[in-house]
Amino acid sequence: MKHKIASEIFGYPIEHYKLNPNLMKEIEKGGFISPFTKKKNGKQTRLLKIPMGVDSVYWNDTPVIIDPNRFLQDETIFKDVAIKFWGSDENVIKLPEVKLKNVGSFDFVMVKHKKLSYEIEDFIILEIQSDSTTGTGALVKNLNDLYTKGANNLESSYPFGMNTYNTIKLSFMQMLIKGMVAEKWDKNVCWVMQDFVFQNMLNRFDIANNDFDNEKHTHYFTYNMLRKNEKDIFHLSLDKIRSYDVLELKRAFDSDRSLPEVDCFVNILKKRITQQFPKN
Repeated sequence: MKHKIASEIFGYPIEHYKLNPNLMKEIEKGGFISPFTKKKNGKQTRLLKIPMGVDSVYWNDTPVIIDPNRFLQDETIFKDVAIKFWGSDENVIKLPEVKLKNVGSFDFVMVKHKKLSYEIEDFIILEIQSDSTTGTGALVKNLNDLYTKGANNLESSYPFGMNTYNTIKLSFMQMLIKGMVAEKWDKNVCWVMQDFVFQNMLNRFDIANNDFDNEKHTHYFTYNMLRKNEKDIFHLSLDKIRSYDVLELKRAFDSDRSLPEVDCFVNILKKRITQQFPKN
């Protein structure tokens, strides 16, 4: 049986609520401030009296990020990108939600400017891609159980699923569009995601597991969530940087490697048809 339960709530690992029974009350008294954005958690649902503060979930004991703001911890991702391309994060500012007609909105644009000047030397587009869940009502119950009953009265597992394939399908077109823009401009676009999601994309599409290539323009910075022990919080750890051009991504999407055979679908139809007939 898969171990499925929230792994981080309002920035704290679920184990911390067992170590400190008053932790939720302290978070509530503080105004449900996210440690990642330094602002009040803005995710709301009518089913809860408190914000929907689940940052990541355990999936087979692996913490999987479901809130994109979770990636903002300690500005790690911005420092990693700046150092990789510019050697330093000095004289770099980040601009959130930059909109561009016929393209959409960029999560962030990192701008390197001349010292004590508004003059732009270079910029990098940065996109954040978290995963998502199905059966989210189970996570609502998970959070409500913690809020009303305490950590010691949580269920061992909650019936939600990971919606990783849908996450990839919805983002892949943006990867192509923004990749084409980056190539036209001779600039870089960096996609930040967990290695869990990226490996799923590799498995579903015919994508090579490339290394970093400064000559290409679409880059994937993949992260793991690590900690020393249960008393520690999770920290983002850069796993690998992979680089692609748009043509590689298009070929991967056009590949029929992940398409099922028709016999597989016919067998599903047969099974459904037999269910329609009354049993003797």
